[in-house]
Amino acid sequence: MRVGHQPGFDRLVFEFAQSAAPGTFGIPAYTIEAASSLSGPSGQPVTINGNALFGTRFQNASTQNPNGTPSYTGSTDMKPTTPLIKQIKLVEDFERVLLWGTGLDHLACPKVTELAGPFRVVLDFPTPP
Repeated sequence: MRVGHQPGFDRLVFEFAQSAAPGTFGIPAYTIEAASSLSGPSGQPVTINGNALFGTRFQNASTQNPNGTPSYTGSTDMKPTTPLIKQIKLVEDFERVLLWGTGLDHLACPKVTELAGPFRVVLDFPTPP
């Protein structure tokens, strides 16, 4: 996962490697929704900085390989210095469901793009020019 600013938008990228599970490949099924709060598996709300919140949920995805070794070693709680994205935090990694919370300075609907080589889901949140 990485985040950056380009003229006119803040970009959030989720990247997926080829799965170690047999027969599994590509971008996992996902949903992206504005939310008033996000909770992890315990049911307790997770605090995320910002005035607006998005949840990005991936099914059949994990930060661990099937053998228990890490498949993702990056940050699980980022506070970038971008104009719109204020925080990205891993809310849930349980039973092959990943939920990332994204806190924004204000509500903005992202343009979503899927890319291959490597597999990526790209969210471009518009910012003032």
